[in-house]
Amino acid sequence: MNAEMAREAAAMRWELSIVCATDQPGSFGTPAGNDAARAAGIVRELAADGYEHAGEVSLWHALHPGEDAMFVGAYSGGVLVCHADLAGALIHGNAWSRVNGSLRGGFRETLLGLYPRGEVMAMALHCVAQLWGFSTYRESRRVRTVAGSGEDGLFADHGVPLAEEIPVLAHVTPALLERPAAGEALVLAASARMFGDSIDQLGGTGPTLSHYRRRPAA
Repeated sequence: MNAEMAREAAAMRWELSIVCATDQPGSFGTPAGNDAARAAGIVRELAADGYEHAGEVSLWHALHPGEDAMFVGAYSGGVLVCHADLAGALIHGNAWSRVNGSLRGGFRETLLGLYPRGEVMAMALHCVAQLWGFSTYRESRRVRTVAGSGEDGLFADHGVPLAEEIPVLAHVTPALLERPAAGEALVLAASARMFGDSIDQLGGTGPTLSHYRRRPAA
């Protein structure tokens, strides 16, 4: 990696792992009341072993979840889930292969079944590993995946780009898209599909999620 590419990679700063399921794309940017009881039910459907409620937090405390955490927000027309491995497993299983036993085997079907006629978008950014990507599902069918890393460059690019990607792609050559900073820009732009604006432009506003902490093994 030359010095210019190293600077590009270092510019990648965001850390997030989030899955958005909804029949109302664009609605997650507005602060909304979390249905904590429904969120608890979704945790039980997704989690393979014990998680305990640890409070209610803002989206900004949930975006980069630790390995022992799961954050779930349930709203009218939408659900958010932040978990260290979940988004990556929906994007590209070979790149994010650390589904660590904390999830039930049917987690993909559970998420896609929340709004079977709606949309699911999984987004992940890991600046240390320089790993980035997102996948979009409509009516339970994958329609778009793009992902890459600092080590491997662009390793997944399937489906028609989303409208939200076009402003970034118009200024990025295929060679530039091999760089993590360009990948980060693409993921943040795509996030507007779910949040109404690029998630980094929301200025700390957004919904509340229930924080669940994985209980240590006995």
